[in-house]
Amino acid sequence: MFLYQIVNDHIRILGCRGYAGAVRIPEKIENLPVTELSDYAFSNGWGRGDMLSSAKDTLKMCDEEGNSVEAGDKELPPEIISVRLLDLYLPASIKKIGNYAFYNCFELSHLECFSAITDLGSGLFTGCLKIRNLDIHIVDGSRSCMQGIVSELRQEIYVNYHAKDMTARLIFPEMYEESVEHTPARIVFREMHGCGHMYRYCFDQSEFQFHKYDALFPHVRVQEPDRLTAALALLRLYTPLNLLPRDRKIYEDYLREHLQAAGEAALKESELFLWLADEYCNEQTDFDRMIDLASVNNNMELLSSLMDLRHLRFPVKKRTFSL
Repeated sequence: MFLYQIVNDHIRILGCRGYAGAVRIPEKIENLPVTELSDYAFSNGWGRGDMLSSAKDTLKMCDEEGNSVEAGDKELPPEIISVRLLDLYLPASIKKIGNYAFYNCFELSHLECFSAITDLGSGLFTGCLKIRNLDIHIVDGSRSCMQGIVSELRQEIYVNYHAKDMTARLIFPEMYEESVEHTPARIVFREMHGCGHMYRYCFDQSEFQFHKYDALFPHVRVQEPDRLTAALALLRLYTPLNLLPRDRKIYEDYLREHLQAAGEAALKESELFLWLADEYCNEQTDFDRMIDLASVNNNMELLSSLMDLRHLRFPVKKRTFSL
């Protein structure tokens, strides 16, 4: 259920109501494009009350099918704000997200949107510490909002970069800032830690640059744990969109040296795990290590597929006897 207003022949979403934490914003309401989320749309901050109060004469409400709903028709479901928002999809029609729209949405973990959003409000993701997964659909010919979004999120995030009919799976490492005081001079220095801030500069005129992203891998090897480094290399090789040959070799060399960490990173996805075994387990001992990983995690279906793959790759030789 959506609370909205009509502004200059387009729709501005002011809020949502429902019993589930997953919200899918429609592309049209009343046959008009939904182009905007208002300030404090999903926040329970003090500004939300002022926003609703100022818009009270133009407020309208509809259900998920776009049918008009009156406030007195029936008992309304609760507002989806703050900790009740878990997952959000924004359609391609959205061009603006208002200030503090997701302020203190502590449980929001996944956001899917299109790159053509032209106006990202201030303080957008303040308090959104659980966001780990982003799906961004790239719109050709328009300025991308991807850098604006990933720069606002300082935690480790996993991005599915959808471009036409291809997808790249990217990891942006965590970054955090520390203020260090130089007491005699009464100066406070800001120090950035983690290599995540470098990854958030892999853009040129708002467009993501794969070669800049891949060139930072040596920094990850030094500054980040094998868990993250192996996962980054694994996903980059698994979805090699715009991957240059020299960078592919660097990733592959690392992966072969850290198959155990790569296998642990791939365990949650059977297809990815089997791909890793098929592509990079060239020795029987490597296969045995992957089988041990699947066995320890009690993944019987994956274990069966691995055994079949191992048998094809390393068939048992028939015994011969001579008298």
